[in-house]
Amino acid sequence: MKHLSKIMIFLILSSFTLVSCNDLLDVNSDRIVTPDEYQLNAANDSLYSMFGIFTKLEKLADSYVLLGELRGELLDVTDKSDVYLKEINNFDLSSGNPYTNNIKDYYAVVNNCNYVIKTVDTTKVKGGQLVLKRVYAAAKAIRAWTYMQIALNFKTATYYDQPILSLSDAENVERNAPKLTMEALAPVLIDDLKLYKDVVNPDLGSIYSYDTADSFFPIRFVLGDLYLWSGQYENAANEYHDLMYKNAYYLGSGYQIRREVVNNAFSGIIYTSWENQFDMNSSEAITDIVASNQYGQVFHLDSLNRNFMFTASDVAKDNWKSQMYFYNDTVYKMGDFRKNLSYGSQAVSSNIEVLKDSLILKYIYSNPKTTDVKTSRQVTIYRKALLYLRYAEAVNRLGKPNLAMAVLKNGLSKTTINNRKLIPAGEIGAALPNYMDFSDVHFDNNIGVRARVLGNVGNDTLYYKIPKNLTKADSIEFVEDKIVNELALETAFEGNRFHDLMRIAIRRDDNAYLANKVAAKYKSNSEAIKTKLMDRSNWYLRK
Repeated sequence: MKHLSKIMIFLILSSFTLVSCNDLLDVNSDRIVTPDEYQLNAANDSLYSMFGIFTKLEKLADSYVLLGELRGELLDVTDKSDVYLKEINNFDLSSGNPYTNNIKDYYAVVNNCNYVIKTVDTTKVKGGQLVLKRVYAAAKAIRAWTYMQIALNFKTATYYDQPILSLSDAENVERNAPKLTMEALAPVLIDDLKLYKDVVNPDLGSIYSYDTADSFFPIRFVLGDLYLWSGQYENAANEYHDLMYKNAYYLGSGYQIRREVVNNAFSGIIYTSWENQFDMNSSEAITDIVASNQYGQVFHLDSLNRNFMFTASDVAKDNWKSQMYFYNDTVYKMGDFRKNLSYGSQAVSSNIEVLKDSLILKYIYSNPKTTDVKTSRQVTIYRKALLYLRYAEAVNRLGKPNLAMAVLKNGLSKTTINNRKLIPAGEIGAALPNYMDFSDVHFDNNIGVRARVLGNVGNDTLYYKIPKNLTKADSIEFVEDKIVNELALETAFEGNRFHDLMRIAIRRDDNAYLANKVAAKYKSNSEAIKTKLMDRSNWYLRK
């Protein structure tokens, strides 16, 4: 018999979680479920089946962040870092690295999703709603996101859409399933998802210590990312826009940070009454991977952070320092307050925890220290600011750099769209495209991503602007560079960075774009890292 890969055998032995309410609470269960034994055709099954997926998804959280950030230029190792973190940071991975030698965990999520998709009864009605169709669509979205991570991290994904329930199933997948790069995978996933983008997320309430509302991956967000990676920018812009519109996702002044000005000069007083953008109750969150301490699920990110095993790089720190807080043309000051939510040493949560090192504060705010065993832990995957920045990336590549710049400076509203000084007529065209419709009242107070922390940037006509002497192509590249830098300022340490750099480098067909940015954080071996990353094969993990 053909030798089966360890991945496939693992899936058979441990892929499915639980078949009864009591079993579902045992997140370490390795029981195998078969179609004859259990069909997902009862309303309560929706909670049970999704919980099985969630428990597998939790295992990806640490790797998502560490692979996304340590391979980028914003997170760096310290003298306390263990060998595995240093391996990731130096693109020199051993076979025993737990954060990179875990492809089985990705396929365990896929296999759980496959099982739910195959067995759930999408015709079941409760309260006039096709409740299990929501579970079906949610599983497809999580599966698509997971497949994306496999292809982006490991270069190819073995694509199969039926659950592996036996050795013969595993052998068949090993022999016949295609191994797809991101380029080949994206259209497959798009076709699988696009019919379900209007299906709302399941309403499962709370699973003991955490609310599941933010545990789902909006299909429109996943579709937008797939279109963005495959260069279908209008489709990407439409999906991002429609998610904003249908869910009333707008950027308000949640940070609420401002400097006081007296007699046309900064007084020294800084008002910092911001909403915590990263705690469990934040309105900023769209999708979190959540675990409950109550059942032994932990994210190692917390302990790694508190033990100072990584820190903000000098590149990241200098980037925040070099941003301009703009009050008016003559009153401005350097410094971006987002660093205060990103790294540092300070008291957190009313002095419950006092930090002694310069830690990653985003992780502390998300998961403050507590002795409560019922506390949930989270890693944020999608949030509103990221949604707007991805939208800006798409419309910029559609040839609308002024519209993209308005996302950063002015905020998307009917007032902005109708202002020809901000959005020239040439970017509107004969008729307003769907993705430029921000006429709904929810967007009236929408502000720019930078405007939440950097003063009156919408009024800045001198400094933060597109130079007038640029060609259209150069303007697009100029704004794209601004968007990439804004991603560094806004979403640092959240797990996106390396793939963001990959996407731009691949789009520009310029390996040096990624290599130069990443190499900039290294003090002693910068040239060696740059040389290594000029070879695109080194962007991927070894299977």
